[in-house]
Amino acid sequence: MRIDCHVHTTYGEVTQETFLSRLNQAGVDGGIIFSQSPSRFGGSEISPKERIENVLEWTKGHKWLFPFYFIDPTGETAMDEVDLAASMGIKGFKIICSTHYPSDPRAVPVYQHIANKGLPILFHSGILYDGKNASGNYNKPTEFEVLLSIDNLRFALAHVSWPWTDECIAVYGKFNNSLKKGGDRAATAEMFIDICPGTPFIYRKDMLEKLLLTGYDIEDNVLWGVDSNANDYGTDYALRIFEFDDKAFDDLQISREVKNKIYYENVLRFLGVSK
Repeated sequence: MRIDCHVHTTYGEVTQETFLSRLNQAGVDGGIIFSQSPSRFGGSEISPKERIENVLEWTKGHKWLFPFYFIDPTGETAMDEVDLAASMGIKGFKIICSTHYPSDPRAVPVYQHIANKGLPILFHSGILYDGKNASGNYNKPTEFEVLLSIDNLRFALAHVSWPWTDECIAVYGKFNNSLKKGGDRAATAEMFIDICPGTPFIYRKDMLEKLLLTGYDIEDNVLWGVDSNANDYGTDYALRIFEFDDKAFDDLQISREVKNKIYYENVLRFLGVSK
């Protein structure tokens, strides 16, 4: 079984049957599906309710499709949007820090509000292909250390923060260590790593080796994904990523048990749902 933790949507016509067919062709059984993004660069705005309704249409009636709401945590209505999304059945939130640091004081209370509802956040991290916008510094892994202060948050950093993959792995080590420490200085936020590209293939096996064999307690916190779009899911690309990763796992002598965690069990734990 495989669940793709990173699937975008473009607002408009929902073609769930075609999407499911393409997932099946790629050997993928389900996924985390993001709503259309909020307008961040002055484009026409689709209302939060419309974006939520649209992503719910993509996922309705399917056990392994999980709708996430793409939110701007710095927006004036962000708290209300969290409440609305949760009340309508959204299972988590997607955030890209394209114009602000993760530690922006407008955003931090929004993260806590999401955590209080028991819902996870999947953040973009690493270089961001967003055209004429200087956003790289916002998305370096150490900028997400602010999440140590968010009680009971489950969050993931996508793309292993390419090209700062070593830094991402080190930040994971800090979160994992703090989570296990106990006492007054212990954090309760839990970090996951979304391994969707990201990394060009020439770097990818090296990244996987460092991620899985550095010695951190990581096997329960890695999520597998493709970074495609439900409107035209990239079947060939998804197959290429799976075949590459699966061979890399075998070369690294990763057990079937751990591969199952990476391919689907960990994402269910991230979501807080049972098998």
